[in-house]
Amino acid sequence: MKRYMRYLAIFAVLGMVLAACSPDDGGDTTTTEASEDPTTTAAEGDTTTTEAMEDTTTTEGEMAMDPVVTCLVTDLAGVDDRSFNAAAWQGVLDAQAAGDVEGEPILLESDEQADYAPNLDQCLAQGAEHIVTVGFELGDATIQYANDNPDVLFTIVDFVTDVANVRDLIYQTDEAAFAAGYLTAGMTESGIVATYGGLNIPPVSIFMDGWTKGVNHYNEVNGTEVRVIGWDVDAQDGVFTGTFDPADPTVRATCESQLDEGADIILPVGGAINLPCGTAIQDRGIDAALIGVDQDAFLAAPAEYQDLWLVTIEKGIAIQVERSLHDHATGMWTPGVTVGTLENEGVGLSPYNAFEDQIPDELKAEVDQVLADIASGALDING
Repeated sequence: MKRYMRYLAIFAVLGMVLAACSPDDGGDTTTTEASEDPTTTAAEGDTTTTEAMEDTTTTEGEMAMDPVVTCLVTDLAGVDDRSFNAAAWQGVLDAQAAGDVEGEPILLESDEQADYAPNLDQCLAQGAEHIVTVGFELGDATIQYANDNPDVLFTIVDFVTDVANVRDLIYQTDEAAFAAGYLTAGMTESGIVATYGGLNIPPVSIFMDGWTKGVNHYNEVNGTEVRVIGWDVDAQDGVFTGTFDPADPTVRATCESQLDEGADIILPVGGAINLPCGTAIQDRGIDAALIGVDQDAFLAAPAEYQDLWLVTIEKGIAIQVERSLHDHATGMWTPGVTVGTLENEGVGLSPYNAFEDQIPDELKAEVDQVLADIASGALDING
């Protein structure tokens, strides 16, 4: 818990910076073929606030290319999480396809926290010049290995390290989540909506917080009283499963409890922990919906759940990872925090997919206006 509080402090500092400027020991050590293709999508567009990134649109013919040996280490959710691990790996595969990665990229999956160090050791043993680490839980290990190996470049998703050879990829997902919350409040039939996460850590709670604020904003604008279960904005706490493992019975039990309270739209945050909730909805035969996170769940999740996804709160993970590797290969790489926002299209909402014809045009227009107002600064989601 002390470690989480320290990380929360890091994200708090990052928030102030953004405001001022407007963040074999059991591991799988096999090299994975590039043909492995966990289905992913990513928000398109410029997903960085780092000025040096602006020049990466130069064509390959005008720029020297020196492909780099690349290794990716997942967190405990694994590369098949249909979420941020899968998206980060897709970014590596996209970089390989573009000629930025030398040979076959190395994929090492972590089954437990004790795998992080051995997997990073294996990356180095296999000659990795650029290591991509995925997730908040890999923060400490990334800092240690980056400091110990200053000639190796690192990219980490969802964490801020402040280390000279690390690029930190983070996302203002509360901006897109706010709009998703507004949409949710406009679509609920029961007047009760819910959210739960894997752990109360910043990359998870930021979704829940922004989404809840969006529901509250809808209530203020429309004079409604849609109730949120699972997150308290003032307490900055809510309902958590304590795991990102979808097979853990706690995950489905958490969803079942919220359905029992009358929730008809639920936002689960934490990789594939949304799927047991989808199964619970289907088993009950009720009219309910889910909100996806990270990638368009309509495309990323198994097809049998497609009619459940109202919308997904997306991160541009794949494009940011790809760009970091491209910058390394072309000698343009810079360290530091790279932030995906609505303004630079590093976060956003997916298409409505199965719900396209069910959402009233007036509500769609209101959501579009909320997104535009947040991006322009006209709407302060923390105000």
